[in-house]
Amino acid sequence: MSHDFFAHFPTQPSQALIDYARDVAFLQSRYLFVWRDGKVQMAYCTHCRETYPLGVGKDAFRHNDQAVCLQCGSTCVVKHRGRGRTHLIDVAYIVWYEKSMIDAQTVVATWYYAWRDYSGDYHNVETHFQPRARYVFVPGRGGTMMRLDWSGEWKPRRNVHPLPVGAMGWNAIEIWCSHESIRAAVAGTPLQYSGWETYCEQYNTLLTFFELASRYPCIEYLTKLGFARLVMAKLDGRRTYGAIHWRGRTMEKVLRMPRADVQAFRKLADIIEPLSLRSYQTWRRLRWMVSPEEAHILRELLLPHHWREIEARASLASEVEIAKYLFKQLRKVGYRSIGYTLIEWNDYLRFCTELGIPLNTTRNVFPSNLREMHDTLMKAVRIKRDERLTALIEARLPELEPLGYTDGHFVIRPARSVHELFEEGEILHHCVGRYAKRYAMGETDLFLMRCVSNPDTPLCTIEMQGDVLRQARGERNRPLHEDEQAFVEQFVRRVAQRRERHRRQKAS
Repeated sequence: MSHDFFAHFPTQPSQALIDYARDVAFLQSRYLFVWRDGKVQMAYCTHCRETYPLGVGKDAFRHNDQAVCLQCGSTCVVKHRGRGRTHLIDVAYIVWYEKSMIDAQTVVATWYYAWRDYSGDYHNVETHFQPRARYVFVPGRGGTMMRLDWSGEWKPRRNVHPLPVGAMGWNAIEIWCSHESIRAAVAGTPLQYSGWETYCEQYNTLLTFFELASRYPCIEYLTKLGFARLVMAKLDGRRTYGAIHWRGRTMEKVLRMPRADVQAFRKLADIIEPLSLRSYQTWRRLRWMVSPEEAHILRELLLPHHWREIEARASLASEVEIAKYLFKQLRKVGYRSIGYTLIEWNDYLRFCTELGIPLNTTRNVFPSNLREMHDTLMKAVRIKRDERLTALIEARLPELEPLGYTDGHFVIRPARSVHELFEEGEILHHCVGRYAKRYAMGETDLFLMRCVSNPDTPLCTIEMQGDVLRQARGERNRPLHEDEQAFVEQFVRRVAQRRERHRRQKAS
């Protein structure tokens, strides 16, 4: 197998590859090495390989400056030949396409590690090439790949990989691919018409594309009809949801739809994705004759997590009935997407269950205005939840009320309801309402501080855990004034004394 595979490749880099490396990949790898011969500065150009004098007197070129060679006109980097050049080695990765040496209909590609070494003798430096991965693309059969392993052995890969796995530091080295070599390699082969030019900008090396195009001829038809987004989904490794029959011989079979709808989908080619096709196929299978535009709008319902939610509501209505309702609400109310409409409908159903509203009528399951009913029930649920917490708070009051205290100027007492906490937070512009549940469950204690002369106006809010003061805040979380702080400290001491006395009595 290895012998048959490598028979497709030339034994030496072609002159076209050498020229491409020199003139494109290593265009910046051109140097003018300069030195002095008496009072004359001399230069050697690594591109034209000419030595010539620059002039007498002051240095014309400085080390690491850019300069133009006076012989060939190349832009070069100036290097003093006496400076250290230990690390002056330029490297690049080059992907090069060719025709197979044994089959004119087969296209091959090689991923080369290339370098130019100026660390020693810089005269007559050549580009060196080491193949790191090789690919063979046989039209109608697909692609195969072998790569150079760490051990120095060539080993096959189960799938074509667009990178030379095992190549050290590949992501830190610039990658070049000659699209002219692709054009010459595919000329006269079935891959000539694959539409590869469409994908050059986004998929530079095109290795994954040619593996796909050589395996599935429909890639050519999809690209020509404008469905490049569907091909890109496959190239990117994204889910295609089984919506595309890649081995289909006609567009009707590839997209699983009548010819007329293929033409309708072409008008949406810029936005169509595999899930759009899956949506169309699913609803048509369930005998809802959606249009391509409708299928695209409904596509989010086919996402696995959304579809599970729809299936979980099967006792209320069929998938088509649910989808038709959501689609109608999307257009009527103006939700931002069909997925968000489903989320809001599910919230509405949960509110119904929590409030005891029976879901045994179409009117209750599918309200005419979903947003209006959702918001109405959400308020009712919040009130109900607040009532439950308030009941827990009221159950704590016999324990907390005796801790209330006044010095004649200030008065402090426990919060008596969830409503009171939210009102406190709203007036004082802080977040004490968030502590309502913890307070109701006995995880913390919340006290409200007032002036005796104005007992209904919030002044400060105090949180305690046991007999430890956690925080005390006034309006907009301001710290307490000096007289307020003195009163709170006195209150904390009294709470500590009462609870210590209570502990002793309980212990005795």
